[in-house]
Amino acid sequence: MSFVRAQEGPANYGSKTYTVQYFDENGNMTIRSGGTKAWRNNNPGNLKYQEGSFAHRHGAIGKADGMAVFPTEAIGRKALVDLLKIPKYWKLTITEFPETYDKENAKEYRRMLLSISKLDPKKRICDLTLKEFDQFREAIERIEGWEAGGEDFIEKSYISGVHKKLGVIVEYLINEEWLSTKDALRLAMEGKLHAILLPLKKCESASVGQPVNLNPPASLNLFKLSCFGAGFAWFKFTAPPWHFHSF
Repeated sequence: MSFVRAQEGPANYGSKTYTVQYFDENGNMTIRSGGTKAWRNNNPGNLKYQEGSFAHRHGAIGKADGMAVFPTEAIGRKALVDLLKIPKYWKLTITEFPETYDKENAKEYRRMLLSISKLDPKKRICDLTLKEFDQFREAIERIEGWEAGGEDFIEKSYISGVHKKLGVIVEYLINEEWLSTKDALRLAMEGKLHAILLPLKKCESASVGQPVNLNPPASLNLFKLSCFGAGFAWFKFTAPPWHFHSF
């Protein structure tokens, strides 16, 4: 499944390093933690991110700590290669490159670049052979750092049934387990459930149980919650109609 969106996540317990949350088209989440930022972001060149920026136009699906996050390592690498070929860098020599690419650390960057790439410092990037260009790009990636960390997959669940008491839903069937309204609300707030929380003031006039038309295969129903604590009074959730049951 391909990732369509990404964002910065909180650091794990005992760590000061941010995580990166990747979301696929079904809403499932993959969390990358540890490793280097280049790996966490699928961004071998550590390209920065802004709306409308080069990285944004070349496949980035989000940002974390100001850096672009790409859906795959290959797309992140392609963005780096394309960046090196823009006029800003293309006519620079190998020794001039660090001053523009990483001005704050130019001296050390230059030393490492020349040491790793073994290229002629006076040669311009546009004059490199394909093999030399690969050496140049690989040297940049080594300097930026690429070390894998850990990944955790969190599947986003569907509600497939409900229990009612006096017309009010008191339990939800999620992954073949009956959960209380409070637990279902918690899963929704954590992004682990195909559900949308709506503030009370935005839906005071809604009708309980009133269906909202959606394209198949999912139907959307609106239900009132009997257990609040976070300022939410209504709970939208999606469920495939052939799996949904009310008891």
